[in-house]
Amino acid sequence: EARGPVFKSPDAVQEKGADGPATDVPVLKSRDGKFTAGLYSAGPSDVPIESYSEDEFMFFLEGGVTLTSADGTVLRVKAGEGAFIPKGWKGRWTTRGYKKYYVVYDAHD
Repeated sequence: EARGPVFKSPDAVQEKGADGPATDVPVLKSRDGKFTAGLYSAGPSDVPIESYSEDEFMFFLEGGVTLTSADGTVLRVKAGEGAFIPKGWKGRWTTRGYKKYYVVYDAHD
């Protein structure tokens, strides 16, 4: 279900952002709004990131992403692998598209 049907559920939110058309399916949100978990599907993109807005762990179900840090370090993450991006990370997010589980913490500071 996480690879397809869930993205057509009533809880799925269609978005258009920096990473093109996407679908977000929030599954859990803490009472204080700082912790969120869910599934996310997005198409191709190549986006510079000045400062990542939250701490995020992600596990890719399909596709993947290439994360190129401002210092030139390159991390390629593909389906079946996970990665963590800390709040404030700077770099470039490049993908041909993906589906992922995500867990986000945002202290709202």
